[in-house]
Amino acid sequence: MSRVGVFEIRDKDLAGRIGRLHTPHGVLETPALLPVIDIARQEVPIEDIESLGFRAVITNAYLLWKRMRSRAIERGVHGILGFNGIVMTDSGAYQILQYGKVDIKPRDVIEFQKSIGSDIAVILDIPTGNARDPEQARYSVEETLRRAQEALDHIDDDRIWTLPVQGGPFRDLLEKSARESAKIPRYRLYALGSPTVLLERYDYATLVEMIYTARLHLPRSKPLHLFGAGHPMVIPFAVALGVDMFDSASYILYARDNRYMTLSRTYRLDKLEYLPCSCPVCSKYTSKDLREMPKHERTRLLALHNLYVLRTAINEVKTAIKEGRLWELLEEKSRAHPSLAKAFSRFARYSKTLARLTPRVKGATTKGVFLYGSESLHNPKLVIHRERLAKYYQPRKTRAVLIPVDPAEKPFTSSRLYRAALAEYGGEDTHIVGYSLYIGVIPEELAETYPLSQYELNDAAYPEVVEQSARYIADYIQRNKNIYRYVVITKCSKIRWSSKIADIVASILKEAGLDVETKELEC
Repeated sequence: MSRVGVFEIRDKDLAGRIGRLHTPHGVLETPALLPVIDIARQEVPIEDIESLGFRAVITNAYLLWKRMRSRAIERGVHGILGFNGIVMTDSGAYQILQYGKVDIKPRDVIEFQKSIGSDIAVILDIPTGNARDPEQARYSVEETLRRAQEALDHIDDDRIWTLPVQGGPFRDLLEKSARESAKIPRYRLYALGSPTVLLERYDYATLVEMIYTARLHLPRSKPLHLFGAGHPMVIPFAVALGVDMFDSASYILYARDNRYMTLSRTYRLDKLEYLPCSCPVCSKYTSKDLREMPKHERTRLLALHNLYVLRTAINEVKTAIKEGRLWELLEEKSRAHPSLAKAFSRFARYSKTLARLTPRVKGATTKGVFLYGSESLHNPKLVIHRERLAKYYQPRKTRAVLIPVDPAEKPFTSSRLYRAALAEYGGEDTHIVGYSLYIGVIPEELAETYPLSQYELNDAAYPEVVEQSARYIADYIQRNKNIYRYVVITKCSKIRWSSKIADIVASILKEAGLDVETKELEC
């Protein structure tokens, strides 16, 4: 039985996953970026691209049809490219986006991709593009869905057929496109279209909303491709929301324009005195060397460097998934550009959804949680803790003594503060509960469970997180007010944020009519 189209999920974190997509020319590990190959103008030999670790590429079936139809049918797309890896072919929708139309029929595009042996093929959709007219966007959605349904009589099982999801920034249309696409059988890959204009405008926040909306309404058992999004700044955010594949010509387009990629930004070569990279290109040449080269050679070398950076971005996000640190990676990357910070702010809205998709622990690979600032409040691992605490945990003792958790002493049940609390308040009906920035409460019997003693926090950021942290603590007390007959919140002068949190919690609880006492603990 053929395994073509089978998608196996091997690891996951947030909505991101490491997967294996079976194709006629081998297995593609995802997340994966497919470099765009322009047969008519390809400055970087495909064997060089393959030597960098790229096992899959994408080229344009429509342009092959126009330029070398009979030769492509005779030799196949792999023969034309001189590449024995995985080849995805686009259908000409990009030319529709650029020029308004193409002179090929949807059925002919399908038959041509079958005849040239594409491993992953795309039906001829109508891209939404930069449509500001919702009626034009609606047409792109409805016509693409109509064509997808019509194509069922012609697509085969020898390759992976791709169904583009349209609607662009119109979220109601995008949701409709995704919902209806999910109902159409036989497509093994979905692709989200029209991000290019958003990327050019650095409108990453809208792109994040588009990805989230599409992925929410598409089956997670099938992979999602993001057309034309090939900058390393975008990759971690897209993967975290469930994108499995990318394609881009950015590596060569930037090189032709003397633009030099890094993981966090793009530089003009003539503005660079030093090359901030140690890839084989940057280790061998200086920026001056590159500037003084003939144009063709400079373009080739810059494109190779850009591919190294894209490969690094993919491997970096895979490593974060393996370690369960994808949220922390996004926090780090969000500082690289204000538009990324704005995009990451959207993730707070999705934290509960992402928490449902995030493994609570990952066996031997589980790492401690890094808590940097206000965004860390929404880290799905903390969301999981608070949700499980609310749903499954109920204290049995009637006197709650809350003590601040010194982040340098974990688990807090081994700390001097815990011993001091036991000495002063200990008794068989006393329940000692730690409280911490970011996390909220840590009941003593849960102190050694993950991640309640496996974290590192930035307590210098306490002014921006103290109020929300206090609300988590107050919510816990209010939820258990029928059990706790007596509540005391202690402070420690050596833990600078504890006094502020204790005062806020006491104020909230007193306003709710609860009897609560605050005390300074000898520390």
